[in-house]
Amino acid sequence: MLAHTKSGLIRNRAFGAWRQFFACAAVLFVHACSAPPSQALRLGINPWVGYDPVVLAREHGLFDPGDLRVIELETSSESIRQLRNGLIDAAGLTLPEAVELAAAGTDIRIVALLSLSRGADAVLAGSAVHNVSQLRNARIGLEDTALAAVMLRRVLEAGGLRRDEVRLVTMPLTDHEMALSRGQVDAVITFEPVVSRLAAAGFVVVYDSAEMPGEVVDVLVVRGDTLAQRPEQVQALLSAFEQGRRRMLANPDESARALAPGADLSVAEYLTALSRIRLFSLQQSAEMLRAVPDVPVLGLDQLSADLKSGRRMMLEPEWTRLFAPEPAALAAAANREARR
Repeated sequence: MLAHTKSGLIRNRAFGAWRQFFACAAVLFVHACSAPPSQALRLGINPWVGYDPVVLAREHGLFDPGDLRVIELETSSESIRQLRNGLIDAAGLTLPEAVELAAAGTDIRIVALLSLSRGADAVLAGSAVHNVSQLRNARIGLEDTALAAVMLRRVLEAGGLRRDEVRLVTMPLTDHEMALSRGQVDAVITFEPVVSRLAAAGFVVVYDSAEMPGEVVDVLVVRGDTLAQRPEQVQALLSAFEQGRRRMLANPDESARALAPGADLSVAEYLTALSRIRLFSLQQSAEMLRAVPDVPVLGLDQLSADLKSGRRMMLEPEWTRLFAPEPAALAAAANREARR
């Protein structure tokens, strides 16, 4: 009887120990699932001079790598794919790309307006082509992106051309130079730093974003769940862009020497490329975001019409939900306080 009781006590203690183990494991599991992830926020950017402030900030150690990891991708299409699939948390995109992505159902927020293109996006062709009307029957290389589609519409309008009077050749940004140089296409719709590299090779700019004022804007987007769970890291991301922008504008020659090799440009070519965009300050971005949808520089009505007519979206997103002004306002206030 005693042996039986002792055996039962041992079993009960063993059962109690296992029950305590599983209870602790359950608590740890629930805590792990509910606690915000501690990993750095993953930012995806493709080659574009307007995203270089954050690259400069990284090179000068202006942000904590525990807060932010910059992932350099080849194309904006890759940024979009990884953002949609949750492989990155944030990305630099053009406004048309961001609007198209949101309209397709991806939960994102635009937390900053980064830059305005004033010639940094362009159509280049061989030296025999002097204006866009001469692109009739031309093979035009372009990415399958919302911005390229908008630019194509403007080019056709400027040249008095119909859509069926040109042949479109869809290709990634990485193929633009080779395709034009080898005569596989007659023109390309592209952007810096490819614009400067092609111009240096003798190709001619026949149309650029300076002729579509206010229409080519780049933005910073984050996933909705990222903003909800890690607002401090989003603010750190905004601060990184702002600190990099300030350093770039305060020391343009030094910045160009650091960044030009990565763009495969000379220092002079890089400075020219940089002059073709307007970098918005964090404060300017916060003020414009607060005014959405009534922000002339964004041209949301025209953009919506272009994307719908091009069948790139059916219904426009809810603008006041898509644009999130709070992170930029908080980051701008924190930066002002830090500079006092």
